[in-house]
Amino acid sequence: FFLVFCCVLVLVKQWYQRRVRGFYAGDKSTNINWYTRRATVAAIYGMTELYMLQDESPGFSDTWDFLDRRISDLEKMGEGRLELEKQIKNTGDISKAAFIIARNMLSPK
Repeated sequence: FFLVFCCVLVLVKQWYQRRVRGFYAGDKSTNINWYTRRATVAAIYGMTELYMLQDESPGFSDTWDFLDRRISDLEKMGEGRLELEKQIKNTGDISKAAFIIARNMLSPK
């Protein structure tokens, strides 16, 4: 049991280290993002541990699959957030362009 617990911890730690590499690549957030990332890792760790307590598969293979799915879900959420930020920026650019066009059309010459 302890060995499986350590293996799950290693997988979560590997995912966390990917996030640390993001920090050294330029993510210097000191706002709420710092806390939410750590809370997310803690939540995944807790969910995986609870799942493992009920897992009766050989070698805890269902637990490994569960952890892989949670990490995959997190990566998809991150990609979706980036896409949403791009869409919001594009919407802002379009709104600004429309305002400039309207201002130019309505201004007296």
